[in-house]
Amino acid sequence: MQAIRSLTLLLSALGLAGVLGCSSNGPTAPTDAGVPDTGEDAGDVPLFIGPGNLNVTWTINGNPPATECAVVGAAFVEIQASFGNATRLPCTQGMVSKMMLPANRLNVGARLLRADGTPIYEYVIPTTILSDQTVDATINFEPPGTLRVRWTVNGNAPASECPTTTATRVIIRLEGFDALAATCSTGRISYARVPGARLTGLQPGHYVATGEIQSGSGSNYRTIQTLRGEGDVTSGAMGEIVLPFEAPPLPVDP
Repeated sequence: MQAIRSLTLLLSALGLAGVLGCSSNGPTAPTDAGVPDTGEDAGDVPLFIGPGNLNVTWTINGNPPATECAVVGAAFVEIQASFGNATRLPCTQGMVSKMMLPANRLNVGARLLRADGTPIYEYVIPTTILSDQTVDATINFEPPGTLRVRWTVNGNAPASECPTTTATRVIIRLEGFDALAATCSTGRISYARVPGARLTGLQPGHYVATGEIQSGSGSNYRTIQTLRGEGDVTSGAMGEIVLPFEAPPLPVDP
């Protein structure tokens, strides 16, 4: 009887051990609902969990819409703040709120329209919607400007210097817009219009550009150097950002 009791206790212990320690999946790690740890304070990293709200306001040439819409012949403002159809509003209304937008980075499209629907100005405003917060986006409809991002290579003009180095192309990423590429020797990329927009020009404001000078060709490119520059676009004028790249010389045959 004692032997049977001991065997029963042993089998029970082995069964419990199997439940606790022999699962094929192992312990389940806790899931972090936040963003990946980047080494920065959590307060510096926006959390894209759940929807947020957006308030869009506008002025015209820096003046209130109530008086300025008539001056420029504007009847409507059209706002595209999410997927689906744009919202068309009386120009003099001066603001619109969009509720429960997905928290994410968002380009807000804004068009100042005449009574017949033709555009006067058309801009894209980079905005970040944060969860459970209301974000303000302000648009000043005014004559657009342009931006030129140009570069030097080893302190010299790209047209003459690039052929003596391993650099073959430059990629420019302007904050809020798609990346553009040019051959190294071209020496510049101009943002004379919003990609996809009908009107020429950029909204006046402060812009940040990141440039990469690369070697290689086809699908085999390698980044040599990455630089960041900032510049301002003013109404009716051209702004400029200059990136002073460095690139190694072409190898010399023995």
